[in-house]
Formats: sequence, C-alpha cells, structure tokens
Amino acid sequence: MNRFIQKSLVARLVSTSLVFSLLGVAGMGAASYLVGRAFLRQAAVDRLESASRQKETDLGLWVEERLRDLKFVAAMSARELSENPSLVERDPERLLNPLREYIDAQPDVREVLLLAPTGGRVLLSTDHSHVGGYRASYNFYTQGRQGPTVQSVYLSPESLRPILTVSMPVKDASGKLLGVLAVHLGLERIDQIIRSRAGLGETGETFLVDSSNILVASGRKGFAVMGRQAFTEGIQRALAGGSGQGLYLNDAGAPVVGVFRWLGSYQMALLAEMSQAEAFASAGQLALVSVLVGLAMAALLGLGVFVLSRRVARPILAVTRAAMAVAGGDLSVRAEVMTKDELGNLAKAFNAMTSDLSGLYSRLEMEGRERGAILQSSFDGIALADKNGTLIYDNPGMQRLFGYSVREVPSLAALADRIFASPEDRQSFVVNLMSDMLQENPPERVFPFQHRDGGQCWCRMRVSRMPGGNVVINAQDVSALKASEERVRHMALHDALTGLPNRQLFSDRLEQALRRARRNNAGVGLLYVDLDRFKALNDTFGHAHGDRVLVETALRLKACVRESDTVVRLGGDEFVIVLPDLAGSKDAQAVGEKVLEALFDPEVAEGRMFLGASVGLACYPEHGDDQDSLLARADAAMYSAKRAGGNALRVAGTLPTV
Repeated sequence: MNRFIQKSLVARLVSTSLVFSLLGVAGMGAASYLVGRAFLRQAAVDRLESASRQKETDLGLWVEERLRDLKFVAAMSARELSENPSLVERDPERLLNPLREYIDAQPDVREVLLLAPTGGRVLLSTDHSHVGGYRASYNFYTQGRQGPTVQSVYLSPESLRPILTVSMPVKDASGKLLGVLAVHLGLERIDQIIRSRAGLGETGETFLVDSSNILVASGRKGFAVMGRQAFTEGIQRALAGGSGQGLYLNDAGAPVVGVFRWLGSYQMALLAEMSQAEAFASAGQLALVSVLVGLAMAALLGLGVFVLSRRVARPILAVTRAAMAVAGGDLSVRAEVMTKDELGNLAKAFNAMTSDLSGLYSRLEMEGRERGAILQSSFDGIALADKNGTLIYDNPGMQRLFGYSVREVPSLAALADRIFASPEDRQSFVVNLMSDMLQENPPERVFPFQHRDGGQCWCRMRVSRMPGGNVVINAQDVSALKASEERVRHMALHDALTGLPNRQLFSDRLEQALRRARRNNAGVGLLYVDLDRFKALNDTFGHAHGDRVLVETALRLKACVRESDTVVRLGGDEFVIVLPDLAGSKDAQAVGEKVLEALFDPEVAEGRMFLGASVGLACYPEHGDDQDSLLARADAAMYSAKRAGGNALRVAGTLPTV
C-alpha cells in the first residue's frame, strides 16, 4: 500500500487531502473539547466557589455563636468574682456548676477553663485534672487577656486531639482583669459544616487544613482518620496566604478542579474540590460529535479530490518522466506540452530550464577542471578541514610543505603529533587553529616545525571560514625568509670580522647584567682591552694580517671567560668583556690576568701576532652604578696601563703597582 501511494500521484493527492482533512477534524475536535472544557471548568469553579463561601459563612456564624455564649458566661463569672474575690478558693463549685450546665447545653464544648489574670495558672476547669496547670504560653491565654480571640485548630498537648479554642478576659465593673475564660471546642460541628455536599455534585468535597498541613475536617466519603498531614498544590498555595482556583492532583493522587481560600481569622485553609472526570465529562461528548461530523465531511472531500486529481495527473506525469530522464544524465530530453493552461506553461518552463541547465553544466565542468588544476599546481599549501579539525583535502603543496598527506595525518591533532616534538607546542598549535576557526578575521600564525625529513622549517599559516562550517587552511614555507631575517639580525648585532657582539648588543648585555646584580646583590666586572702595538703590525704586515690578529684575539678572549660572560669588539683593536654575577672584584682581576697571559705570546708567528694588551677594570658597584660610568672608568684604567708601558692590568681608582 505504501509503495502504491509513493508511485501514484493521484493516490498521493487523495491521501494528502485526507491527511489534512483528518488533521482538521482532529483540530476541530480538540478545539471543541478545549472550549467546552474551559466553560465546564468555569462552571465547576463557580459551584465550588459558592459552596466554599457558604461553608466559610457557616463556620463564621458557628464561631460567633460560641463567642456570644462565652461572653455571657464571662459576664456571669465576672459578677460572681466581683462580689466574692475569694470564691475560687472557698467555693469553686459555685462557679463550676454554671460551666457544667453550659457544657451540657452545648455538645461541641469539650472543656471550660478559668485562668488566673497573671501567670496563666488554671484556677477552675470542668476537667478537674487540669486544675493547677499553667497555660501562660498558650495563644488563647496571652491574646485572651486583651479581648475576645479565636485560636485556630491545633493538637491539644493533653488529649492529642485537634481542638479550637475561644477565649476572652473576665473583668469587673472597673475594668480590672479578674481572669481569662477559655472554651475548648470539639470539631464535630466543623465536620458537619464541611461534610455538607450541597452544590458539590457526585465527587465534590470540602476540607480544612491548618497551618501545619494537618487535615482538620473533610467531607470525603469513607475518609480515614483526621489529624494526618496533607500536601497538594492547592493546600500549599492557600497556606502561603493565597486564594484562588486551579487544576491539580489531590492528596489521593486524583486530578481535580479545586478552589482554595485562606481563612486568616482561623489560620486555616478551606478547599473545595471536584474530580476533573466529572467536571469535564460533557466536553468529551461534544468533541466526539464534532469528530464524527468532520469525518463525514473528510470522506466527501477525498472523493472530490480523487476525481479532480485524475484530470491533473496526466500532464504532470509527462513532466515527471522528462525530469527523471534529465536526472539520469540525459539533458537532451524535453517534456511534451499537452495543455495550454498552467500545466502547459510548467512543461514549457521545464524545457527552457533543461536547456539552461545543459549550458550551465558544461560551464561548471570547465570551471571545475580549471580550479582543480590551480589547486594541484599551487606552490602554497592548501587544505580543507571541518569544524572539528578533521582534514578533508590537501593539495600537493601542503604535502610538500610538511611531508605528510591526508591519509597519513587525518586531523590537525595528528599533524601536530608529527611536526612538533614537545606536548606544549602540539597543544598550542591545535588550540590556536581551533580558535581561529571561530573568528571572522583570524590572525596569521608563524611557527617553526620539524619536516618529515628531519629538517627544521618555518610555516606561515592562516585559516578562512567557509559557509557550512568548514575552513580553508593556507600555508606557506617561510624558512628562507626566516633564515634571511636571522642573518640580518645577527649582522646588526655582531661584528662582521670576528663574529663578536657589537656595541649595540654590548649595551643590552651590560644593562641586563646590572639589573640582575641589583636584584641579587651581586657584582659586575667590566674589562676594557686594547691591543699593544697593533697599529705597527697593521702598517708593517698589511690589513689582512691585522684582520687575522683581530680574529685570533677574539678566539683567545672567548677562551678566557665563562659561557655567561660576553666578549665585545667595540671597534679597531678595542675589546670589552662583561663579567656578570661576580662575588667580588678579585674574580674580575683573575680574568684580567688570564687575558694578559693569553694576549702576550711571542712564540706565535715569530712575534707578529700577540704583543700584549693594556687592560682596564671597573666593577659595579665600587666604580659606578650605570653603563656610562663603568665604561668611562674602565677606559681610563686601560689608558693608565698603556701609559705605564702596556701589557698590564689597572683597576679603576687604584694606584699603579711597581
């Protein structure tokens, strides 16, 4: 059946119309149900609101009646106590008899108590076991001393049964407080009020819950024992001080329509509930009728669509056959124009589109070959990766640059494992590129890497985002450029003849040594070296020989110092040695002595190379605390040695030794 529908246009049109019809029927049924449900819900809420208001009124009337009775009893007790203040001690029965008669006349009264005006001691009680006890902390006592009060339902500590207490002060004619009269009321009358089912239907019920979630009274048929806790949405909202209505589950887990009210005077919540099944029963019947009518209309619509679709299908099927032939690769096929209406225009438009498609396909095929040739011939490395870093394509330029193909390194992480030795470099490479993939204008990255053949190379790389999430990676080999930059940098900072640091690099090295010495409380030595009789050698044997002397001098000076020391050629035959991290000037003098010994060697080249040197020494901090002062003091010490005949060491600020 499914295959027939897939292959038949008529079947699809009819089935589609039926599907939409059924959806409309379902929507109409749902709308009918929802509208009916809304009306029925409001009707149920109105019934429950009316019932709950009536029960609240009945409860208020009952409490007011008890307060009137209590006021009468309090007035009588006040009169007796005013006439005879010691009546409680001498003749308590005189006061108790009217109280017992009051209990006999009112079945819902459990106990009547007279409490002392201060301290809350029970002076009299219809329950003799309570006489002598104290109720100072009870609300009905503390508030009853001020005026008539109603303490909400609570569990009696003595009987552990829920009771409601009303109380009021007992005063004489002058307003003096003689005591507090309290009446404990049973809940039978409240149960009668709550159990009344007027206006609640078959499943409706009302119940009271105190502020501790304790069920005080319930109208539920066959309800178990009062005094247990109950938790529902309506109860929680009512105990929070709210009044309203809603749909929720009752404490038995059944869905109900509920109305809840907070009775602030009694600190209790009054709830009226009705099962949703009863409240919304008519809505289901209305929805069923609507669905049946809609189904009949859908069947008629399906029959009409079947007749119409058979007439429409022939020219459409002709275009379909032509389209399938084009999809199979035959761009020469054209659709037969069978009508002059919109379907005929569709066939003409299809034929024009097929002609355009044939030309476009030829142009795209040519452009594809040209762009493929460009990628394959490009010297730059070009690769395509997805947003997760998986490599999809790389051209020969990318394979030449790193020495690996996509088959060998299928992701950026795998490429990093091959071209970087340290885990830090691998992680930095992957993190940086993944971050660049998320940016609109990512920066250009330049980094060193290890080629597959083991050589150290440099790469300049940049990524470009593409629609759909993929990125294009463009990479260039800049190893030659980096080598050229390094040569230029070396030439700018080093002497061309000897390869030693020049004056510019000397200034930087000396400044670093001074900063470190200030930080570590160490010393720095500066040796100023000038070759003796170099000009005579240069003039006598020529500049080539002089250059050879300077190169050999640089080698011997470097042999006299540590790796951390710096040997500098300032120019001509003048050299400077920076000695950082010294413990004292004696260490620098020892190096100076080694320099003198190394540069006086008459045995070399028949005395035409090392004829001695004049060396000046200045130390930080003894002879200066900056570059200029140290260099000037070392230069002055060097000239002092040269004036003394040369081949000597002089320390700045010291007298020449004989």
